[in-house]
Amino acid sequence: MKIWLLLLCFLFSGVQAAEVDQFTGINHLKDSSAVIEAEVNRRIQLAIDKANSHYPQPQQKKKLHHRIRPQCDVERLYGQLQAQLAQSLVGQVEIFAEESPQVDKRRVTFQQSVYRDFERLDAPSLVMSERVAAVIRVNHVYLGTDKLGHFFTEGNTYFEITDRMSRGVEAGLLYGEWSESLYFGAQTTGVYSYADLVANFNGLRFWNRILATHADPLKGEYQAPYIACSNKRWVFNERFSFDDYVDYGWDESINCSAMRTEKLLQQFKQYQPQCDGGKVPRRYGDYSRRIINRDDFKVLPYDLQPEIIVSRRSYVHEWNLPGWVAETIHEIRLDLEIWREGSPD
Repeated sequence: MKIWLLLLCFLFSGVQAAEVDQFTGINHLKDSSAVIEAEVNRRIQLAIDKANSHYPQPQQKKKLHHRIRPQCDVERLYGQLQAQLAQSLVGQVEIFAEESPQVDKRRVTFQQSVYRDFERLDAPSLVMSERVAAVIRVNHVYLGTDKLGHFFTEGNTYFEITDRMSRGVEAGLLYGEWSESLYFGAQTTGVYSYADLVANFNGLRFWNRILATHADPLKGEYQAPYIACSNKRWVFNERFSFDDYVDYGWDESINCSAMRTEKLLQQFKQYQPQCDGGKVPRRYGDYSRRIINRDDFKVLPYDLQPEIIVSRRSYVHEWNLPGWVAETIHEIRLDLEIWREGSPD
């Protein structure tokens, strides 16, 4: 069991999943939406320019007098957009919001946060990295900078997992639940964040709207694409804005999180965080049960444990997993909790 924990801690410390404290030292913040939107639109334009640029000239064709220019190459466009917006682990826009002096923010250290009593074995990546995201304001919503990473990077993962929306959204939702129950949440930081899932889902909507080849999964209608093909060149067709994406579902003091265990829940609640669940958005319809928590802070439900989610993912992805896989994951999870409780930190 120690070997399992060492492997998990090594993996988790590399992931460095962050949490946000939206309960400590709350002050008024200036709206940073215009600043961040300008950075996003700058990056989209840069991706368009790179996608329209000449292909690299092969070494053996140096004698050619011209280089081939792409003609609305979809794969090249998505590749350039991913390079500008969907960096792994910590996204570019998240880093921009954390570092830009133009973005008004409130910082709380790990030692000041509501997570300060979490122990290394219970929340390895959070305690080892002490990484607590800053809080910013986008329009009327207060949210963690980590949500920008979820929106652009995890939203892109949803987009690719759903074969760019050609297969619907279920595979993306299941991936989000899986990652939040494991390496981006419950097993790494001790926290299962519904607000992360809202940001992920809206990120899927953003990536779907790049070329808008499928209807918006929330509204069920086609929208004007951000980028269009005109005269065999990509052009910026519609400027990006957070208006249609950010709502109170991104705020962890409204769309409140679940803790992996009762112990973590009590350590968290002793600092008296308040959950204002009455403000959670109503617009998500059938998706609400997957990404919105209308209850108070709670222990992670059994149906969101990894062994349950992997079985559901197996069905959607048509994986032919042996029956013992889910049972083994269940046993490992329970053994790990027992080891955590019985081992000195």
